[in-house]
Formats: sequence, C-alpha cells, structure tokens
Amino acid sequence: MNLWRWLWRTMIHEPVSLTRGWSLFVIFFMSPALTGWAFGKGFTALRSLDSAGVEGEVTDGSLTTVLVWATVIAVSEIGRIITLYFGVIEWTRSWTHMETILRGNLLRAQMASGGSDAGRPVASSGEAITYFRDDPHDVVLLADGVLDTMGALLFALIAGAILGAAEPRAALIVVVPLAAVVLVVRSLDTKIKAYRSADRQAASEVSRMVGDLMSGATTVKVNGAIDPVMSRLEKLVRVRETTAVRDAVLDEGVYAASKGASGVALGLVLLVSANSLVSGAFGVGELALFVAYLSWLDFLPRMIGRLLARYKQAGISFDRMSRLVADEDPANTVLPRHLPMDARSGREGGVPPLVVTRPGRVKLQTLELRAFSATYASGAGVNTVSFTLKRGSFTVLTGPIGSGKSTLLRAMLGLSWDTDQAGQLIWNGEPIVDLGAFLVPPNAAFLPQVPQLVSDSLADNVTLGPRDDDAFAGALELASIAEDLEAMPDGIQTMVGPRGLRLSGGQRQRLATARALVHSPELVVLDDLSSALDVETEVELWANLAEAGMTVLAVSYRAVALERADQIIRLEQGRIV
Repeated sequence: MNLWRWLWRTMIHEPVSLTRGWSLFVIFFMSPALTGWAFGKGFTALRSLDSAGVEGEVTDGSLTTVLVWATVIAVSEIGRIITLYFGVIEWTRSWTHMETILRGNLLRAQMASGGSDAGRPVASSGEAITYFRDDPHDVVLLADGVLDTMGALLFALIAGAILGAAEPRAALIVVVPLAAVVLVVRSLDTKIKAYRSADRQAASEVSRMVGDLMSGATTVKVNGAIDPVMSRLEKLVRVRETTAVRDAVLDEGVYAASKGASGVALGLVLLVSANSLVSGAFGVGELALFVAYLSWLDFLPRMIGRLLARYKQAGISFDRMSRLVADEDPANTVLPRHLPMDARSGREGGVPPLVVTRPGRVKLQTLELRAFSATYASGAGVNTVSFTLKRGSFTVLTGPIGSGKSTLLRAMLGLSWDTDQAGQLIWNGEPIVDLGAFLVPPNAAFLPQVPQLVSDSLADNVTLGPRDDDAFAGALELASIAEDLEAMPDGIQTMVGPRGLRLSGGQRQRLATARALVHSPELVVLDDLSSALDVETEVELWANLAEAGMTVLAVSYRAVALERADQIIRLEQGRIV
C-alpha cells in the first residue's frame, strides 16, 4: 500500500484550507531564522554602539541601526504570533475535513447495500468507535507530522546556511544525529506496527464488550450475571492496559530518543565551535546568532523521529479502514465526497456520503436459487441449495436450529460478508449480478430475527425517511399494528424509546414488519417472524400478506405457517432434505 499516496489524497480534499494552513505554519516554523539573524545583527550593532560610546564617537546612525534591528525582531515575533493564530484556524479546518472525509467514506461503506460502495460491517457498535474515531485520527496525525517536519526542515536549511557561513563544521555536524534517529526508528519498524495493531484490537474488544453491556444491562442484572460479566470485562481491560502502555512507551521512547539525539547535536555544535568562541573568532553577533538557533536546531531530529513512528502507525490505521470499505481498496477510503460542512463555504463537488439510489422495480415472476452455497471458514453454512419461488407464493423455510436457515437468507440477500459463496440467484430468468444492490426495496425487503428500532417516533421507524401516507397506512394494516397505534395517546408520533423498549415484543416485531412492507416489495423475506407473535396475530398476518398477493419466503416452525405454505423447504446440516 502506497501510504503517502493515500495520505496526499486525504489532505487535498479541501485544498484551500490545506494550502493556507500549511503555508502559515511553514512561515511560523521558519520565522525564528529571521529572528535569530536579526538578533545577531542587532548585537553586532549594539557592540559597535558600545565601542563608539567608550571612544566618545556615538552617532545618530549607530543608534538608528540598533533600533532598526530591534524593530525587525519585534515585528518578526509579532508576525509569528499572528501567523500562528490564523494558521491554527486554517489547519484546524483542514484537519476536520481530513478526518471527516475518512469517516464519511467508512460510514457510506457501512450504509450501502451492494454496489461499488458496499463494505464489510463492523462487528459491533462498540468496535465502531476505534474505526471511526481512532484510525482517522492517526492518519491526520501523520499529516500533522509532515507539516511539522517540513517546517523544521526549512528552518534547519536556512539556519544551516547562516551558521555554515560562520562555522561550517557546526552546520555539518547536525546531520549526524538525524541519521541516528532514522536508524533507530527503522530498527523498531516491526515492533511499532505490531504494538499499534495489538492496541487497536484490544481497544476494539473493550469497546465491543462495553457496547454489549449497555444494550444488555437488564439481561445481565435479572440473571445475576454481574460478577462474571464484570470479570470478563476486567480481563479485557487488563489486556488493553498492557497493549496501550506498551504502545505508548514505545512511541514516547522513540520521541525521547529523537530528543536525546537533538541534545547530542547541540553538544556537538558547541564542541566544534569551542575554539572559535575561545579565540574570539566569533564576535558577539555570531555568538548571539548561535544562541538563538541552538534552541531550535533540536526540533528537526525530534520531528523526524515522531514522523517515522506515526508513518508506521498510520499504515496500520489505513489497513484497518481499508478492510471496512469496498474490495478492501484503500482508494475507497479517500474517495472525494461532498460533506455537509462544504455547503457553508459554497464548495461543491464529490458525492454526498449517504445518498442512496434505489434500484428500479423489477416485477417478480420467478426467483430461482441454483446450486447456491454460502460456507464459513469452519465449513458450516449451506451447500448447493436449489429451489424456485413463484410470484404470490408463500414458501416456508424450516429445519432444526443451526441448520443454516438464517445463513441462507442473509447470503442470498447479499448480507453475508464472512462466507464463501457460489451458485446463482435467477430473477425472471436473469442472473442477479450484485445481490446486495438489487435485493433491496422495492425489489426485496428483509426482516431479521431480532428487528432493530431506533429511539424515534413510530412513524419514522417505519418509513426511515419521507412518508407516503397511503403506503404508510397500508403497511400498518398489513402488519396488523394499526389498531395498536390508534390506542396510543400520541398515535404514530409515539416515541418508541431506545431499541423500542416502550413497546411489547410483539409490537416491536410488527412495527418492524410494517417497515419491511412499506415499499410494497416484490419479495418479502422474514427470518422467524412468528417468534414474538401470538398465534392469532400470526394467522392474521399471513392472511394479510396472502390477500396482498406478496411473494413471501419465511423461516418458521409453527404449524399455522406450515399449513398455509405453498412450498416447504427443510434444511438439515446446510442441505435440503
């Protein structure tokens, strides 16, 4: 992976702020060269003024020269402060754009269903924190390190040229510790990558566990499992503590080594310049120049050491992010997007991060699974499954627990990223090329075993966007939840609470069913819908779907579903029996 290439594409997403911030900070880092040079000239002029005073030959011109150099020093430092102020503003804007473009592409990959943008989902909401917060931050830290190093390098070149004119050996000796820093960091290359990767993995495990605890706190408490759960969390935290300390110690160790090399450089500069200082070959102006530059000459070795370490760490972060985006291609991580913050500046261009283009409706006549397989690395899954669904039919998929029913449904809808798949899905005689892109509303809708609701109104949970009143009302009737909503004081504006906790299990299931039906999909795929419904409600639901003429593929064990089925497919150990 060409990390510098992807870093550059991240940085130039907002070129105006980048150019302004970069230029201002480079000026900020270079300005001490002007200040130091003015100090040398000023002290030379002051020494001449002092000598003239002793001899009684002070002139207005001598005094003016001192004041001029004092003014140059003051203007240089005031200008440096002003440059820093505006540089922070512009660089912060560029920094925000860089992080946001990375997060926007990660989010788009998570939200897209099929197509070139679809990516691998994170394992849990807790784990998403490390991907969306920490990994983009590491990449932008590398960009910040490049800026610091470039400024330090330009200062060193200017200062080296000025110092070299006074003492060539002092200028050349600074190169020695720089070479030492590079060798140290290169020798730690493997450890830097391994420690950062292990720390990110450990952080993800802790975040995932905490997220699961927050969503399942009630389950933990009512089952008296607080102690074992907290014990498990404590073990994960201890692992994270070890990896975090190890990573931080190595990072700070590299920085300390770089800083130590800087101190060695300063000592060498003074050593090779000692004879000139003692012999008086250096005047007071040259001495002032060296003193002014010595405190800044250690900046470059420190920044090079930190930059090299950040380069290794950013490589790990880019690698992690690329695994979440389409085809694991780093280029998809840095695709240009039109961000919400761009609208304020009038900037246009790029693709909005979360615009979803639905496929056109293709009226279903037949859907055929032909020798379809979806297997995990362990060998589990489904193998060479073949069957045909006809328009308006009701097909029930049944079988013992672990036989592969949910795996089959998710794989055929393009929702299984961790299985090896083979075979074809044939829609009206034409193979579906991209399952995830095609099998979404209005062509298909899916209701998983555990429906997910958001803490919003009932209406927004069904439509998840703009509402067509007729389609909305029809979906509520089909899902047999219209009467429940009428009995609620706030009706469709009733807030469901986090994960729908203000509703009963059956109401959550039926509300999610309404969401699956609101776009009148050609194919409805239901994974064990009846698990949270009473028999009477289930009978009503199947009757509603049959009356609407919908094509249904449902996982179920209940006799009421099996009795109504036009076709029953039984799976055992991943195969049809």
